[in-house]
Amino acid sequence: MAEAGVAADGGSARGWARARRGAAVGWSVALVVAVALGVAFGQWAFLPPRVDSQATAPATVVVTEVTVGRSVPMAVSAVWERAPFGVGAASGTVTTLDVVDADLVQAGQVLFTVDLRPVVAAVGEVPAFRDLAAGARGVDVKQVQQFLTGEGHFRGEANGHFGPATAGAVRAWQRSLGVPVDGVVRASDLLFAAELPARVVVAEGVGVGHRVADGEVLLYVLSDAPVFVAAPQVEKAVDASLPVEVTFDGAPVSAVMASMTRDERGHTQMMLTREDGAPVCGEMCHLVSLNPQEAVFAARQVVTAPVTGPGVPAAALRFDAAGSAYLLGAHGAPLPVTVVAQGDGQVVLDGVALGTIAVVAGKPGDR
Repeated sequence: MAEAGVAADGGSARGWARARRGAAVGWSVALVVAVALGVAFGQWAFLPPRVDSQATAPATVVVTEVTVGRSVPMAVSAVWERAPFGVGAASGTVTTLDVVDADLVQAGQVLFTVDLRPVVAAVGEVPAFRDLAAGARGVDVKQVQQFLTGEGHFRGEANGHFGPATAGAVRAWQRSLGVPVDGVVRASDLLFAAELPARVVVAEGVGVGHRVADGEVLLYVLSDAPVFVAAPQVEKAVDASLPVEVTFDGAPVSAVMASMTRDERGHTQMMLTREDGAPVCGEMCHLVSLNPQEAVFAARQVVTAPVTGPGVPAAALRFDAAGSAYLLGAHGAPLPVTVVAQGDGQVVLDGVALGTIAVVAGKPGDR
């Protein structure tokens, strides 16, 4: 029995010893792990951060062909000048309107009818102011004789005397119009313009049913060509001696300043023509709208002529202590250059080849 008890006590003691050895080993392992983590954390916490070398690489540009220059934008309007077709003597109601805006009117053409009687275009400086019949004399009679000659009805001399030949010509003309034939030219029958043919526009508000008063202007004659007026957006930048490039019908037209005025608000207005004095629209003035709001064209005045050559953004240009320009090459070597032209944030250079790589300065003009 005593031996059994001794054996039991010995086994228990050996178990406790093994337990103590296992615990010691566990603490040792834990200590090693803790020390390793502490070293790793210390290195992570105190070492400088890693920097991506690509993020700090300097920005570069490639020398390419660029074009620079300086111009002043302008808005150019084309304005048709208008003058009364003539002073009419007709009164009554407009029963037909035989012309429309921009029509080219010829002598002998019916313009409109008043109370169904035609009013016909004729050339003359003196307006119709009286009825003309046999025995009448004057400049107005001469104008009627010239008109009848052009219509092929009068073959005599236009002497201003309303004789039998003139009366016969008037009756022939009346028959061609389909009006009562009595040989009398009423003041309301003819509307005299200074020159024909001419393009016309109808006065605002005039149409069939309009009540006409004696002397009222129903038609206006347009000028032969519109006047092109430039309004510079930056007046101080305009040079009156330089040409203005107007974009007309999709193509640039070189124009010069014929005169300069100021409007009621004090803004500069430049009247433009071609260099030979012809209108800006040349032979295509019929393309210009009669509506001033639609007859607007883009234009510019070239202050500095465009220059093309090897160039870079201005931010890549540097200057040394002596003020000489250079580019900084990709490998850090300075590349001396000469500035030929600059504008719009670009510079054209001499002394550098296309395809050269240059470092962009921190700011334009960095030394």
